[in-house]
Amino acid sequence: MSHELSVSLTRQGSKVDLDMESGVLGVLTIDGSTASPDEKAGTAKKLLAASALYCYCAALDKALDTRNAKYEIIEGKATLQTGTDDMGRGRVTGIAIDVTVRMDEEYEFIFDRVEKVMRQGCLVTASLHQAFPVTYNLKLAEADD
Repeated sequence: MSHELSVSLTRQGSKVDLDMESGVLGVLTIDGSTASPDEKAGTAKKLLAASALYCYCAALDKALDTRNAKYEIIEGKATLQTGTDDMGRGRVTGIAIDVTVRMDEEYEFIFDRVEKVMRQGCLVTASLHQAFPVTYNLKLAEADD
């Protein structure tokens, strides 16, 4: 069974509106008028990294929730590596996903099981596995009292 979704883009000069066609996301405006050329060049890469990180953390949340494990906070960072292919074209060469879950010790055994499941990634990151390496660093930290 396949599904599709879409986003729309409108560009006027240095301003880009990405209509996510979603009540949750609305319209994301990217205004490059004050950005340096280097900052503008990294915009699409940041969106890819954000998508991968968001999907991974959403899947993690669902996996913990399904097992009734309560957490205080999930914090994460996606680091995207770039390089060139054999023809000298710029390419994404990898993504590292670093995530920490703060939760009480009583849920540690559940976290251990979820961590094994999350080594496979999520919908977005697993879809990227054939293109380049995606590494997952999932850690548990004790909840703040």
